[in-house]
Amino acid sequence: MTFLNNQFYLNNMHFSSFKIFVPFIVASFTACSGINDSWEVKGGGFLKYSINDGEEITQELDRDDVEIPYIRNTHHYLQIKIPANRSERRDRLQIMVHNPKLSKNNIVPSQTWIQIEDTPKALIKGENNYVDIDQKDDTKWTATINIHFEDCRQGKCDDSLSPVLFKGRMHYWIAEDDR
Repeated sequence: MTFLNNQFYLNNMHFSSFKIFVPFIVASFTACSGINDSWEVKGGGFLKYSINDGEEITQELDRDDVEIPYIRNTHHYLQIKIPANRSERRDRLQIMVHNPKLSKNNIVPSQTWIQIEDTPKALIKGENNYVDIDQKDDTKWTATINIHFEDCRQGKCDDSLSPVLFKGRMHYWIAEDDR
Protein backbone atom coordinates (compact mmCIF):
# COMPACT_ATOMS: atom_id res chain seq x y z
CA MET A 1 0.00 0.00 0.00
CA THR A 2 2.85 2.34 0.74
CA PHE A 3 4.28 1.81 -2.71
CA LEU A 4 0.96 2.82 -4.34
CA ASN A 5 0.68 5.91 -2.14
CA ASN A 6 4.24 6.93 -3.02
CA GLN A 7 3.59 6.33 -6.72
CA PHE A 8 0.38 8.40 -6.55
CA TYR A 9 2.25 11.18 -4.75
CA LEU A 10 5.06 11.20 -7.31
CA ASN A 11 2.62 11.25 -10.25
CA ASN A 12 0.70 14.17 -8.74
CA MET A 13 3.93 16.00 -7.97
CA HIS A 14 5.10 15.52 -11.56
CA PHE A 15 1.74 16.80 -12.85
CA SER A 16 1.93 19.84 -10.52
CA SER A 17 5.41 20.66 -11.76
CA PHE A 18 4.20 20.30 -15.32
CA LYS A 19 1.35 22.76 -14.63
CA ILE A 20 3.89 25.28 -13.32
CA PHE A 21 6.47 24.93 -16.10
CA VAL A 22 4.15 24.89 -19.12
CA PRO A 23 2.97 28.50 -18.63
CA PHE A 24 6.58 29.54 -18.07
CA ILE A 25 7.68 27.90 -21.32
CA VAL A 26 4.75 29.43 -23.26
CA ALA A 27 5.53 32.87 -21.80
CA SER A 28 9.16 32.52 -22.84
CA PHE A 29 8.21 31.78 -26.45
CA THR A 30 5.72 34.64 -26.48
CA ALA A 31 8.33 37.08 -25.16
CA CYS A 32 10.67 36.18 -28.02
CA SER A 33 8.02 36.18 -30.75
CA GLY A 34 8.66 39.77 -31.86
CA ILE A 35 12.42 39.54 -31.70
CA ASN A 36 12.78 39.65 -35.50
CA ASP A 37 10.26 42.48 -35.99
CA SER A 38 12.83 45.22 -35.44
CA TRP A 39 13.99 47.94 -37.85
CA GLU A 40 17.32 46.10 -38.16
CA VAL A 41 15.48 43.19 -39.78
CA LYS A 42 12.46 44.74 -41.50
CA GLY A 43 13.96 48.13 -42.39
CA GLY A 44 12.94 51.62 -41.36
CA GLY A 45 13.93 53.88 -38.53
CA PHE A 46 13.16 57.29 -37.15
CA LEU A 47 13.79 61.01 -37.56
CA LYS A 48 14.00 63.21 -34.47
CA TYR A 49 13.50 66.83 -35.46
CA SER A 50 12.57 70.28 -34.24
CA ILE A 51 11.20 73.39 -35.90
CA ASN A 52 12.97 76.62 -34.84
CA ASP A 53 14.63 74.79 -31.93
CA GLY A 54 11.21 74.01 -30.43
CA GLU A 55 9.88 70.75 -29.04
CA GLU A 56 11.66 67.64 -30.35
CA ILE A 57 9.40 65.45 -32.44
CA THR A 58 10.12 61.78 -33.14
CA GLN A 59 8.75 60.50 -36.43
CA GLU A 60 8.98 56.82 -37.34
CA LEU A 61 10.20 56.12 -40.85
CA ASP A 62 8.82 53.10 -42.67
CA ARG A 63 10.92 51.00 -44.99
CA ASP A 64 9.66 52.97 -48.01
CA ASP A 65 10.05 56.46 -46.47
CA VAL A 66 13.79 56.51 -47.19
CA GLU A 67 15.31 55.68 -50.55
CA ILE A 68 18.92 54.61 -50.25
CA PRO A 69 20.89 54.67 -53.53
CA TYR A 70 20.79 51.33 -55.36
CA ILE A 71 18.76 49.57 -52.66
CA ARG A 72 15.58 48.26 -54.36
CA ASN A 73 16.10 50.96 -57.04
CA THR A 74 18.59 52.29 -59.58
CA HIS A 75 18.69 55.81 -58.10
CA HIS A 76 21.86 57.67 -57.22
CA TYR A 77 20.18 59.85 -54.62
CA LEU A 78 19.07 59.72 -50.99
CA GLN A 79 15.47 60.71 -50.41
CA ILE A 80 13.78 61.09 -47.02
CA LYS A 81 10.00 61.50 -46.79
CA ILE A 82 7.47 62.03 -44.02
CA PRO A 83 3.93 61.39 -45.30
CA ALA A 84 1.19 63.49 -43.66
CA ASN A 85 -1.04 60.50 -42.94
CA ARG A 86 1.51 59.12 -40.45
CA SER A 87 2.55 62.36 -38.77
CA GLU A 88 0.66 63.29 -35.60
CA ARG A 89 1.08 67.00 -36.45
CA ARG A 90 0.25 66.46 -40.14
CA ASP A 91 3.76 67.55 -41.11
CA ARG A 92 5.02 66.50 -44.54
CA LEU A 93 8.63 66.54 -45.62
CA GLN A 94 10.77 65.57 -48.56
CA ILE A 95 14.56 65.93 -48.65
CA MET A 96 16.75 64.85 -51.55
CA VAL A 97 20.56 64.56 -51.71
CA HIS A 98 22.25 63.84 -55.05
CA ASN A 99 25.11 61.27 -54.87
CA PRO A 100 25.28 61.18 -51.05
CA LYS A 101 28.68 60.78 -49.41
CA LEU A 102 30.04 60.63 -45.89
CA SER A 103 30.22 64.30 -44.78
CA LYS A 104 28.09 67.35 -45.49
CA ASN A 105 25.96 67.02 -48.60
CA ASN A 106 24.15 69.70 -50.55
CA ILE A 107 20.43 69.36 -50.94
CA VAL A 108 18.53 69.31 -54.24
CA PRO A 109 16.41 72.49 -53.80
CA SER A 110 13.74 71.58 -56.34
CA GLN A 111 13.07 68.26 -54.57
CA THR A 112 13.25 69.45 -50.94
CA TRP A 113 10.27 71.00 -49.15
CA ILE A 114 8.23 70.93 -45.95
CA GLN A 115 4.63 71.42 -44.92
CA ILE A 116 4.26 72.19 -41.22
CA GLU A 117 0.86 71.17 -39.85
CA ASP A 118 -0.88 71.20 -43.25
CA THR A 119 0.48 74.62 -44.34
CA PRO A 120 1.47 75.31 -47.98
CA LYS A 121 4.73 73.76 -49.21
CA ALA A 122 7.75 75.72 -48.05
CA LEU A 123 10.90 75.60 -50.16
CA ILE A 124 14.54 76.00 -49.14
CA LYS A 125 15.67 79.50 -48.23
CA GLY A 126 19.08 80.92 -47.40
CA GLU A 127 22.44 79.30 -46.83
CA ASN A 128 23.84 76.55 -44.62
CA ASN A 129 21.37 73.86 -45.72
CA TYR A 130 22.80 70.36 -45.59
CA VAL A 131 22.46 66.69 -44.75
CA ASP A 132 25.60 65.55 -42.91
CA ILE A 133 25.87 61.78 -43.34
CA ASP A 134 28.09 60.15 -40.72
CA GLN A 135 27.26 56.49 -41.38
CA LYS A 136 26.31 54.81 -44.64
CA ASP A 137 26.87 51.13 -45.10
CA ASP A 138 24.86 48.09 -46.10
CA THR A 139 22.97 47.97 -42.79
CA LYS A 140 22.47 51.50 -41.43
CA TRP A 141 22.52 55.15 -42.50
CA THR A 142 22.61 58.05 -40.03
CA ALA A 143 22.61 61.77 -40.72
CA THR A 144 22.22 65.19 -39.16
CA ILE A 145 19.88 67.49 -41.09
CA ASN A 146 19.96 71.29 -41.05
CA ILE A 147 17.64 73.13 -43.48
CA HIS A 148 16.12 76.61 -43.60
CA PHE A 149 12.71 76.85 -45.25
CA GLU A 150 10.41 79.72 -46.20
CA ASP A 151 7.91 80.59 -43.49
CA CYS A 152 4.51 79.46 -44.76
CA ARG A 153 2.89 78.90 -41.37
CA GLN A 154 0.32 81.70 -41.77
CA GLY A 155 -1.36 79.93 -44.69
CA LYS A 156 0.87 81.57 -47.31
CA CYS A 157 4.62 81.87 -47.79
CA ASP A 158 6.05 85.20 -46.64
CA ASP A 159 9.60 86.13 -47.71
CA SER A 160 9.68 89.03 -45.24
CA LEU A 161 9.64 86.57 -42.30
CA SER A 162 12.77 84.84 -41.03
CA PRO A 163 13.27 81.34 -42.38
CA VAL A 164 12.01 78.35 -40.44
CA LEU A 165 14.87 76.13 -39.21
CA PHE A 166 14.38 72.37 -39.51
CA LYS A 167 17.00 70.45 -37.50
CA GLY A 168 16.94 66.70 -37.23
CA ARG A 169 18.75 63.44 -36.72
CA MET A 170 17.89 60.41 -38.87
CA HIS A 171 18.58 56.73 -38.15
CA TYR A 172 17.59 54.30 -40.89
CA TRP A 173 18.22 50.55 -41.03
CA ILE A 174 18.24 48.77 -44.39
CA ALA A 175 15.97 45.73 -44.38
CA GLU A 176 17.73 42.39 -44.09
CA ASP A 177 16.17 41.31 -47.41
CA ASP A 178 17.75 44.31 -49.20
CA ARG A 179 21.33 43.74 -48.10
